[in-house]
Amino acid sequence: MKLKDTGLTFQDIKDKVNKYMIETYERFDFLAETAEGMYIYDENKTPYLDFYAGIAVNSAGNCNPKVVAAAKDQLDDIMHTFNYPYTIPQALLAEKVCETIGMDKIFYQNSGTEANEAMIKMARKYGIEKYGPNRYHIVTAKMGFHGRTFGAMSATGQPGNGCQVGFGPMTYGFSYAPYNDLQAFKDACTENTIAIMVEPVQGEGGVHPATMEFMQGLRTFCD
Repeated sequence: MKLKDTGLTFQDIKDKVNKYMIETYERFDFLAETAEGMYIYDENKTPYLDFYAGIAVNSAGNCNPKVVAAAKDQLDDIMHTFNYPYTIPQALLAEKVCETIGMDKIFYQNSGTEANEAMIKMARKYGIEKYGPNRYHIVTAKMGFHGRTFGAMSATGQPGNGCQVGFGPMTYGFSYAPYNDLQAFKDACTENTIAIMVEPVQGEGGVHPATMEFMQGLRTFCD
């Protein structure tokens, strides 16, 4: 949709957002109207180099022709359905993901925080059913970020940050250890620990990549 087709001004759009939408994000002061490759363009065709693409997602480039063609092709057949029928793209993608990353099975989620909620629930359910009612403790990294739903928010190791402040008590059962400190993670584990949850690269706490020694050490320790 182009601004010129609406009969509105950019200020009109901003006013509508301010009136009708909750202020979850601090917005950049420009209108993203079109995009191609590495650039986003406003209503005056001013280019902006797009370093974002999306928040915590992979970038295929704006309006990548292959992605656009695949989306249009699928939209001609079926745009959306519920989880009960079989669909061809879902099955083929699941196979490709599993074979690529070495997983047995996957479950599609709408967002990162939902994926993390599912991991937390799976770990706790496994621990409680296999080992007993207290085996639900999870260790995560300080300054990490795992999402804004309550379980993922509780897993986020930033107790003094706006991620957690103002929402009351967090979900019990999480401990935080310094990132890239293998011994600290080992020390944070107890007889009731069932999982360790970390980001390969911390984003919200700064751009902090995990070391190979840390990740491999955690994998060996968990095994």
